[in-house]
Amino acid sequence: MRDQERSVVREVDRHEPVAMITACDLSKSFGAVRVLRRLSLSFQDGEVVLLLGANGAGKSTLLRIIAGLSRPDSGSVCGGAHSSVGFFSHHLSMYARLTVRENLDLFCRVAGSDQAELARALELWDLTDCAAKQVHELSKGTQARASLARVFMTRPSVVLLDEPTSNLDNKSVDILGRALREPSQRRCVVVATHDIHRLRDVATRVVVLERGVVAADSGLSAARPQISAVIDQYLESNR
Repeated sequence: MRDQERSVVREVDRHEPVAMITACDLSKSFGAVRVLRRLSLSFQDGEVVLLLGANGAGKSTLLRIIAGLSRPDSGSVCGGAHSSVGFFSHHLSMYARLTVRENLDLFCRVAGSDQAELARALELWDLTDCAAKQVHELSKGTQARASLARVFMTRPSVVLLDEPTSNLDNKSVDILGRALREPSQRRCVVVATHDIHRLRDVATRVVVLERGVVAADSGLSAARPQISAVIDQYLESNR
């Protein structure tokens, strides 16, 4: 192949979406309750996916399996090359008797991240004034921001957020929105949420789960009208 042709191929490849996480035929039951039913999904780099569904639809179970915190009864999860996963849930995953700065410094060192990320995270997530406070002294909202800072600070290629806005005020949701839109690193973000109205504008894709299967999917690189149509249809069906 001539050099010019190779250059064209490389340019095309650079713009093709890359699968960061692929779930294949996942099934999961808790006792007699089937939560996931041979569910298959692929998430690409650059996506911000809103994962919608009623309680019990399988959203949290899917995220926990992708994060490696739970095992499926059958099926598999494959990560892309060099994929790293950051996970946020209601469980704080921080040391309550350490300060915010000590927690973030510890996770930064474990991940091998540049220490400059710590100062940046404190500023981005509006944590500078409480950096010297122990985590147990903070409000639920501030604890949530500190935990989100922990996830984003290490710059994982896949970010999984389970109901991240449940303890956040509007200002904190705006901070989260800026983090989700940050263009400095290509990554895949999947957000399981009921807070549709405050997060719908950040979505590049919407997936709806119903009884453990995919009920609707706006699709990869969906246009804004397609995303809005899936959201509106979901809201209408759940009135």
